Amino acid sequence: MNTDGYDYENQPVEKTRSGWATPALAIGLVAVAAFSIFEFSQVKDLRHEVTMRENEQSASIQSQAAAENSALQNTVSDLQAKLADQQQQNTQSLARVQSAAQRHADTETSTLAKALEQKSAEQSDAFNTELAGVKNAQSDTASKIDGVSTSVDTVKTDLLSTKAVADKTASDLERATGDMGVMSGLIATNGKQISELRALGDRNIYEFTITKKAGMQKVGDIQLRLTKTDPKHNAYTVIVMADDKMFEKKDRTANEPVQFYAAPGTRTPYEVVVNQVDKDTIKGYLATPKITTARN
Repeated sequence: MNTDGYDYENQPVEKTRSGWATPALAIGLVAVAAFSIFEFSQVKDLRHEVTMRENEQSASIQSQAAAENSALQNTVSDLQAKLADQQQQNTQSLARVQSAAQRHADTETSTLAKALEQKSAEQSDAFNTELAGVKNAQSDTASKIDGVSTSVDTVKTDLLSTKAVADKTASDLERATGDMGVMSGLIATNGKQISELRALGDRNIYEFTITKKAGMQKVGDIQLRLTKTDPKHNAYTVIVMADDKMFEKKDRTANEPVQFYAAPGTRTPYEVVVNQVDKDTIKGYLATPKITTARN
């Protein structure tokens, strides 16, 4: 029962589309199938072409590889042939060198043997000559020993004479107390005694002649300057410079040991002895110790 008041039965019925849609669908399917077949054919042809190209490239690569391998084989064969030839040449050269070296060694050996033989003969002659010289030297030595014995006796006699002269000289020379209150060594009062004092050798002796106008004069390792003379009383005054210090020895007399220490701490003093006092001039000597020892 219709309750909404609409008349469904009397309405026109819409015509269906199935009548023309079916042929169009069939045509579309046929077209798709045809296109698929065309595409498949194209793909198949493309694959075939790619396969052919790959085969061609593979064949080309194999051919090229075979050619290169053949070339390498030829190169290796050439190198092996050259190596064998070089080895043969080296073997022949080595044999020639060994032969030459053997000939050279034989020659050198012969030459060396001759040289050694000659050297041995020369050394033998030299030895015989030297031996004869030694024998002669022994004979000469024996003669010289006899002469030395005679000379020794003579030297002993000379020593005894020298000792006697030295004893006499020491007795001629005198000792005196110096201006510093120290007992001096032996004192010489003239030229002869100065020579004798020097000959004893226990001190260094420096003779001098000093004038007033000369100023400072070097004597040994010191300096002296004469400032005053008194010939009547044989007196004089000098300035002494020793060890960079200067001091005055005033109114000293002839043959008096004028004493001073040349360096601080020394035990043995230097001694100036004036033997002759003239107007503006003095003559004498400086005596210094051979070895300077320090005072305690």
